[in-house]
Amino acid sequence: MKKILIVEDNELNMKLFFDILQFQKYEPIKTYSAEEAYELLKKESFDLMILDVKLPKMSGFDLLEKLQNEKISIPQTIIASACAMDEDKKKALEYNIDTYITKPIDINGFVKIVKEKLNV
Repeated sequence: MKKILIVEDNELNMKLFFDILQFQKYEPIKTYSAEEAYELLKKESFDLMILDVKLPKMSGFDLLEKLQNEKISIPQTIIASACAMDEDKKKALEYNIDTYITKPIDINGFVKIVKEKLNV
């Protein structure tokens, strides 16, 4: 079963991501902060990460930078953001992340992207 880390501080978005992924027979793991995600990524490996950009204290991009600097493996990642700003898309590319979705998400589109990322 593919293990997917969700890093999302909004409870409604978290529930939506979690329920969709669980329904698709994946193993979603919830984290509500970049700090919590960082601790998990140091210890475990994931097939995919759904990463919110705007998080309290440490942003999604700060998390990616910290992982990269500490040479901790970054799983395939989908950036999920409420605002599709070109500068955020450019910043994502700096971390070799080319998949960027905007919230509210299109459920069918999201499922398709997840399957593509996981090569399912």
